[in-house]
Amino acid sequence: VMSKSPTQQKVQNAPIRIKRKPRNARAKRVMLARDPKVREEDRRTLFMRGTHTTEIITDILKNLHDMKKPDSRYLPRRIEKHPFEDDTSIEFLCEKNESSFFGFGSHSKKRPNNLILGRTFNYKVYDMYEFGVSNIKTMDDFKPSKFPNYCNSPCVVFQGDGFDHNPKLVDVKSLFLDMFQHAPSEKLNLTGLEHVVVLTAKGEKVAFRHYGILLKKSGSKVPRVVLEELGPRFDLELRRNRSAAPDVAREAARVPKQQAASAKLGKNLERNAMGDTVGRVHMQAQSLDQLQTRKVKGLKRSRDAGEGDAAKRARGAGDESP
Repeated sequence: VMSKSPTQQKVQNAPIRIKRKPRNARAKRVMLARDPKVREEDRRTLFMRGTHTTEIITDILKNLHDMKKPDSRYLPRRIEKHPFEDDTSIEFLCEKNESSFFGFGSHSKKRPNNLILGRTFNYKVYDMYEFGVSNIKTMDDFKPSKFPNYCNSPCVVFQGDGFDHNPKLVDVKSLFLDMFQHAPSEKLNLTGLEHVVVLTAKGEKVAFRHYGILLKKSGSKVPRVVLEELGPRFDLELRRNRSAAPDVAREAARVPKQQAASAKLGKNLERNAMGDTVGRVHMQAQSLDQLQTRKVKGLKRSRDAGEGDAAKRARGAGDESP
């Protein structure tokens, strides 16, 4: 008899989620708000601490919480269960607080200054990554001349070939993009871009930097851009990770039918390399003899000219006869 893996045993022993009927109108509105939507709202991040943490890890969690406001929540109470050992507490708290991302800070002799970042899908842990944090400076260590409006979405920049070739760092890149992404927008106001997050891959480490954007006069229409460090600043070293299962990843990447129908092109339509929609029209074969052209009065033959041409043709036919 083949033994089941711990993941299969966990799925088998997991409680079945029963969808209950709402008792009143308020509960019905809450359940409707939690149902899947074609266009999701801004996703919230939940930050929490373990039973043992250091002051520096607590400051990092609070700084990330400030960067994610208003789509963020910080739990002051401590969580006993570690996410990699038992993620039921994380799933329960994320479902209760309507959070799609979570951050967990802890500290131990084996794993000092530990930070776990992860995502959830359908109120279950989708993937999570455990980092060792070093070279730490919090926001209190910097004195910028201007603080940005954190409600605006930051510009996220990735530097290094590791984000394109290292499979683990590719997933880390996807995590940070989802975490700092706000509502999608087709147009960008330059004055609304107030801060930028720069992630640099150095082998297996990732350097996290946060800068404010200052627009100075340059004597032309394009302003001069000056970067001013805001904090926090720290380096991340990947320790452990739990990637998403292939079937769960396919389900999470599935496009809704309503969105797929609106994006689908019609018959004989295609997109070129520039993204423009090009159509193809099929027509029947046309005869140029029956083609209707513009009638110009000056090009019409007079009646006398028409009779003269007929006489010439008659004479030509008489000369050819034997």
